[in-house]
Parts: sequence; structure tokens; C-alpha cells
Amino acid sequence: MSPESRFDFVKLPKTDLHVHLEGTLEPEMLFRLAGRNHITLPWKSPAMLREACRFRDLAGFLAIYYKGCEVLVTEQDFYDLARAYLERAAADGVVHTEFYFNPQLFCRESTPLAAIMRAIFCAMDEMHDRISSFYMGTVMRTRPVEEALRALDELAPWYDRIAAFGMGGAENGNPPSRFQRYFDACRERGFRICVHAGEEGPAAYVREAVALGIDRIDHGNAAIHDPELVQLLAAKRIPLTMCPISNLRLNVVNELAGHPLKQMLSRGVCVTINSDDPAYFLGYASDNWDAVHRALDLSGAELRQLALNGVEASFLPDARKAVLREKINRVLPSA
Repeated sequence: MSPESRFDFVKLPKTDLHVHLEGTLEPEMLFRLAGRNHITLPWKSPAMLREACRFRDLAGFLAIYYKGCEVLVTEQDFYDLARAYLERAAADGVVHTEFYFNPQLFCRESTPLAAIMRAIFCAMDEMHDRISSFYMGTVMRTRPVEEALRALDELAPWYDRIAAFGMGGAENGNPPSRFQRYFDACRERGFRICVHAGEEGPAAYVREAVALGIDRIDHGNAAIHDPELVQLLAAKRIPLTMCPISNLRLNVVNELAGHPLKQMLSRGVCVTINSDDPAYFLGYASDNWDAVHRALDLSGAELRQLALNGVEASFLPDARKAVLREKINRVLPSA
């Protein structure tokens, strides 16, 4: 790709619909919070932590991810984390983000759930003039269904501030169908539902997600191996929140040139570009856009469609979506 064809994606008004708040914990903040909370880390410096972020698979990533979560202890810690992510996302050209946060990781007597939620919503409210944001609850598929249902109930005091519920964690051996009771309970309470499927798991897991009536599928890469499933996703306009740099760092793809995003887009699937766990995968929203633009040689029309897909896939009201579409069309006008 010639320098003339490069685009400054920070200038593109975009969404980030698949990002885990815990995964935005930058090494410098991680070390600062560890010092503040008197926690010993297995790395001697932020640089050593970054070096450790050369993952071979999802399991290797999760081991470091969960270790990082241990430094988040006080209400101030959670506020600092949320505020830092929203500030960085806004500076990166993200106009709307829908981030996951999993309270299951922080079930400690020393950190009441009310304090954690107060901190996160405070940061969201303070930043709403610069970036709109939705909170999404999520649970771990490696834990019992009963625990997921309990986590859903525990968040009841904040239902009016929650846009959706999802499910993440190691896929293999933990198909979406095992959590049908959880997804049904989310639906009964009036929530949109999402699920990680087809990242390390097979296309069959994506099919299960469709059968469960999922509103949005996180990742969905494996669907490319099932042409009929791809047609189904396109026909139903079920969005896929794809995370290219995450997929590269976790060896879901060997190189970005082999990422299925462009193939999915050409077949009418509502694919979107997102950051996942940007602090650990060393790539925020614009980094992901730039990387796939270069690797897949995306055209201006494809970039525009991807940006519009992000708006369509969001859980925003129609009026706000119309405003964002207009902003995108001014930056990337149609041919």
C-alpha cells in the first residue's frame, strides 16, 4: 500500500463494541495500582510485562489478564481504569463504545460491588460529552451456569444502566448452549444478549449462538468455514464484533492477510472492527483499523461500510445512530 493511500483512522468517527474494561489496564497503570495496593507482581517493570504479552494462545493471555485484575482493589482503582480508557478511546476517534465488565472477577469482601459500579458509572457520566458509552455485563463460561445466574441477579440494582449481557472466556468444551438458562434469563429481564463464539471454538458454536437468538456475536471467525452459516448471518444481519489484532496476538490467524473479515464483508455479513483487550494486545481501535486496511487492502467503500456496520451493530437508539451515520458519511463519502 502506497503512503498516499494511507488514512488517518483517528479522524474516523467509529465505534468500539467489543472491548473488555479490564483489558484496557495499561502496564504503567497496572504497576502504579500494584504499588498503591501493596501487591507484588511477577514482572519487574512495565517493559517486562509488555514482553510477556507475546501470547501463544487464549489460555496464556488469560493467565496474565487475571493476574492484572488482582491490582484493581479500591473504588478509586476502578474509576481510574474506566476514566483512562474513555479518555484514550475518545482521543482515538471512538465516538461510541460498548464495553464489557465482569464483576465475577472481583468478588472480594474488601471491594463491594456497589463501589465498583459507582466508580465505573461516575467515569462514564463525566465523559459523556466526549464519548458515549454503554456498560455490558458478562460472565465466564468456565464457571457453572448457576454462578452466571447469580451474577445476573447481583447486578439488578443497576439494570437501568446496563445495555446488554454477554459471555466470554475459554470456548473449547464450553458451548453457548450450555448457558441457555442464563441467556433466557437475560432475555426475560429485557436485555440484549451477546456471546463470544468462533474465536478458538468451531463454527458449530456460532450456529448455537444463532439458535439461541443472540443479538451480537463476538469474534465469529470460525463461521467462515461454514458457507451456509455465513449466508444465515448475512440474512439475519447478526453482527460480528471482530478483533483483528487480538486474533493475531492469540494466533487465531497466522497473519492479518488471512483474516476472514474481508470475505465476510463481501458476503453481506455485518462485520465490525473492535479492540478487545487493547492494553494486552497492543492495539486500540485506530490501530486495528489501520492494520486491517493495510493487510487486506480495503477500499474506501469497504471502510465506509465497516464504519456504518459499527453504528448498525450498536445498541444505540435510532436517533443517535442517524447522527453517527452522518458523521461517517462526511469523512468517508460514498462513491
